Amino acid sequence: MTKIFWILLSTICITTFGDSQDKIFLENGFFSLTLDNQGKLTELLEKRTGKNLLIQGYSKSLLTVQSDGVNYSISSWERAGEILKLKFNEIDAEISVNINNENNYLTFEIIKVESGKFIEKVIWGPYHVLPSEKIGQSIGIAYDDNTAIGFMGLNLKSRGGFEIATRERFGNAAKKIDGGASLTGFVSDRSRFRTVDNWEQKLGQAVPVNDGDAEIVGARFAFYCVPSSKLMEVVENIIINEDLPYIKTKNIWNKVSKYSSSSKFIMSYNVNNIESCIDVAEKAGITSIYHGGIFKTWGTFMLDDKDFPNGYQSVRECSDIAEKHGINLGAHTLTNFITTNDPLVTPIPDPGLVLAGTTKLNKSISANDNELLLQDEAVRSAYYEPNLEKVNPRWREHTAVRIGDEIIEYSFATAEGKLVLKECKRGAFGTKAVKHKKGEKVSRLMSHGYKVFFPDINLQDQMAKNLAKFFNEANLKRISFDGIEGGLASGHGRYGSDRFVKVLFDHLKDPNIVANSSDVTHFGWHYLANESWGEPWTSDNFREAHLDHRLDVQQALKEDLLPRKMGQFSINAKTTKKDIEWVMGLCAGYDAGVDFYISPNIEEINKEANSILSEIKKWENARMEGLFTEAQKEKLRDPYTFYGLEQNEEDVSLVFIESWAPEGGRTQGEDDFNSLPSSVLKSSPEAPVSLDYKHTNMTTEPGQPTAAIWEYFCAGPKQKLQFVIRLPKVSKESAKGIYLKVGATKIVMPFTLEPGDFIINKGNDIYTHFSEDLQIKNEVIIANSYFTVTEGQNIIEFDYQGKGRDAGPEMIVNFRTIK
Repeated sequence: MTKIFWILLSTICITTFGDSQDKIFLENGFFSLTLDNQGKLTELLEKRTGKNLLIQGYSKSLLTVQSDGVNYSISSWERAGEILKLKFNEIDAEISVNINNENNYLTFEIIKVESGKFIEKVIWGPYHVLPSEKIGQSIGIAYDDNTAIGFMGLNLKSRGGFEIATRERFGNAAKKIDGGASLTGFVSDRSRFRTVDNWEQKLGQAVPVNDGDAEIVGARFAFYCVPSSKLMEVVENIIINEDLPYIKTKNIWNKVSKYSSSSKFIMSYNVNNIESCIDVAEKAGITSIYHGGIFKTWGTFMLDDKDFPNGYQSVRECSDIAEKHGINLGAHTLTNFITTNDPLVTPIPDPGLVLAGTTKLNKSISANDNELLLQDEAVRSAYYEPNLEKVNPRWREHTAVRIGDEIIEYSFATAEGKLVLKECKRGAFGTKAVKHKKGEKVSRLMSHGYKVFFPDINLQDQMAKNLAKFFNEANLKRISFDGIEGGLASGHGRYGSDRFVKVLFDHLKDPNIVANSSDVTHFGWHYLANESWGEPWTSDNFREAHLDHRLDVQQALKEDLLPRKMGQFSINAKTTKKDIEWVMGLCAGYDAGVDFYISPNIEEINKEANSILSEIKKWENARMEGLFTEAQKEKLRDPYTFYGLEQNEEDVSLVFIESWAPEGGRTQGEDDFNSLPSSVLKSSPEAPVSLDYKHTNMTTEPGQPTAAIWEYFCAGPKQKLQFVIRLPKVSKESAKGIYLKVGATKIVMPFTLEPGDFIINKGNDIYTHFSEDLQIKNEVIIANSYFTVTEGQNIIEFDYQGKGRDAGPEMIVNFRTIK
């Protein structure tokens, strides 16, 4: 279709409805969009079927503008050729949008903004559509087996979805809603300084972006509605036509390359052991070795001299050796996290570190004073965190402020009265303690439980360039953007995450590397070969660590048109051949790779090492060669039954090994963990301690029981149940009337627990009350009072004496069984 014919066609198609006119203002060979006179989208017509694919009753302004936090819809619109002029009378604004038909998709580009008020954001949609069986959350697709509808940002500033201040594993460019799906996009003005609550910090400072992404003009989106059979073809066509990132391996797009899902070994290679690492990888048929902690610092990305005496050149020597064996190397970092020993922090902190809650000293201090009196009560929330003690200790921040070039750590801030920072450590992180005068600027440094600081959006660019320099000089081919949520620290939402990835790739000599991430973002989708997350150290049981997340994410990755990975597992002295048969079979069922932490001397520490490495090679080769039938894959997707693999010249067969069940009857969720110290009750593969079971007593409705009802799965025959009941130290009150009931057996514990206390029973008649420091406070014998559980599901009831509608303290229970 020529452009002239297209313009004529799209301007003359007018249908009258009552007193208003609905105009087909844009169409191509697959679909047409209809607006009413007020700019509301009233129809998305699929030409093949003649169906309106908008949810019934949907009528929404094609786009809205946001000013001072208020959204304004289109008042009227007119068209001149390919330019659509949208008027917003309430704020005296007009936005000009260039619209184009690009064969199998349409584009919308903002080319001019005129407004009497500052416009902070322009929002496209949300468009509520009917196809919704499958959702590409990050890339922005809603589809079923017949039709796919997508909305894609065509540059970094053009964001898919809506902004949230917290992390999410996948984006929200497409979301399932009642009756269908929602597609959304937006562009924000990033030219002004803002104060925002983000991620893990109140009153964080977001500095302006210092390039063209600061302005709304230039935002560009693609809209498409195509048969689902053409979805991948159309997406690839858009990416190529619009000059979006198109990352390849051996000249094959990473989104369809089998190699994108290949497994890797995570090993701490160095100039002294690289040959040993290669030897282990070759025995397992693994073609990528990835260093899990290569950097001594993050920010400028310095290396450890002992492992790499010639710096980046030493890593290059390792990669050259590996390349001769057909193996590539990679390295891990936490995206934009900055360690406190990095030159960006010490001895003089960089001006670009993210600040929060800026105020002034209300009293001069000497170089030795350990209390700071601050002026502005309004910034208290940036410094004082009343819930700090209630969070998982892993995420507990260290707290620090910056005054000039000095960093000062503080232990806590006053909760009432004047804002005072107490128990300060002066000259922290190698900075110099000096005197400061009243009125000097004080700012909280945004930090994190990993004891790191963060760059603002502009310093972040330099960090990405630093990392690209390392990858270029070391000739590395794999990276994981772990901690990509750190981009939120800049105050620019997920834009911050995507910008780090883009700047790094823009500065790679060869951008065709295999990258993954802990989260998938809208623009970052173009760079990522897969998502890979699932940590092995959260459970002693090889099979259970984050199993539900690993399985859930497989479908999400597939619907997001991404190759799949099963996350990370650890091969150590306890790992068995059966463990490997289980995980490799599960991966084969999902066409997913897996990443193993493994030592170069695994053959010395694990007696089954040779069998383990051979098993990995056998399964990985069969999967990469596509030897599994769909029927076999379906069997292998059952995580509780696993098989051995036999292979002949033409195909493979599965041999049943065994079925198993997770201890406690549930798999570990992403936010689940076992917080019980091993000094209280030790966990082992033969007798694992369960995840935390938590309960808070509170009456919600009159007469409704307050007890927790838990399902506990016993994997073997009748066994004795051991347990630990804890009242966390952070609790503000004691707990009594505590009881457990298993089957018909109910035991009321004759103890009152103070914060930090716990009760332990090891499957006998002895009930012991301990203090936090492991001192026995009381011990009683209750005849014939131990609990037993039978094979399969068991119901356990737990409660304590409550206070009615006022919530009691949260209590934690862990279980273990013995024969």
